[in-house]
Amino acid sequence: MNGHCINIAISGLGLKSSDELKMELRNAIPDQYGINWINVADPNIDLLIINESFFETQSIQKILENKNFPFLKIVKDHDLSGSINNNTLYLPFNNKIEPLKQWVNLKLLNYLSNYEEYKTNLNNQAPSPLDPTIFRKMLNPENARLHLFDDHGTLAIIDTRSKIAWLEPTRIKTRTNHSFQYDFAMTADFVKVSRKAEYQLQDWLWNLVWNSPELNTLADDIQFYQTKYWPQPFSTQNRKTVLQLSACFIQGAQLSQIAKQLNLPIQIVKQFIAACIAAGNGEVILAAQSKFSHNSDIQDDENQGFLNKFFGKLRRRFGL
Repeated sequence: MNGHCINIAISGLGLKSSDELKMELRNAIPDQYGINWINVADPNIDLLIINESFFETQSIQKILENKNFPFLKIVKDHDLSGSINNNTLYLPFNNKIEPLKQWVNLKLLNYLSNYEEYKTNLNNQAPSPLDPTIFRKMLNPENARLHLFDDHGTLAIIDTRSKIAWLEPTRIKTRTNHSFQYDFAMTADFVKVSRKAEYQLQDWLWNLVWNSPELNTLADDIQFYQTKYWPQPFSTQNRKTVLQLSACFIQGAQLSQIAKQLNLPIQIVKQFIAACIAAGNGEVILAAQSKFSHNSDIQDDENQGFLNKFFGKLRRRFGL
């Protein structure tokens, strides 16, 4: 096990069965563990899940002999769906998740003998703030395809040229933290993500950071900022706040002034700007370039008048 991520290899299954297993395993494994979906040839396997038809092959038996990790053989049998017997899991699940949870607790977590020690070490860690330039460097088109991950495992594989992202299927609605990293994507990394759906890269990055409160430190030293386009939130939650902030920063604005103007915590404003930084949306500007935020009471009245008009239109259009 690398860090507190469990390395799981799935082999010999179709895409549908593989994605179903990933979702159910994520639900069965305690949240303090991340998951790395790895290739069966990876030497760091913690759990092997394999089609029963391939279990007796010489290559698989050799892998099991070299390291005595837990395994699950997969068989399709509707009469036994969801049950586990003698390390054999019968698909489909048909909402029978309890046998898998019991097996995980009995077999997998016992195998991970350093479980309690790791939890203690994890709670004592003080993560370093994320480098504010990490996303700008990452989005360089010369990087091509990259593997994005954190201390909970794979997030996505992205293509910086075509600007798309393929997501790890259990982390579509997710957040990250200061452990966020990336590396060049290897062929073996593609087993960790689903390519059934493609996400627009900048939109996905914006939503990832917007939902990751720890990363508002990306905007710690920023006073004035201007966005280039309106972000596209995936969720309707906090939509009004996102629209308000978008309307202000599309003109260029001061973070503290907007927090005061909209009566929002400064951390929320920083979170919005941090998400824009991650998506490559906008740039730091000088005070003189700001078209929204000024110090005079007259200008504040004008700004408030603009906001009242603008949000009146939004309320009529979106029913806010």
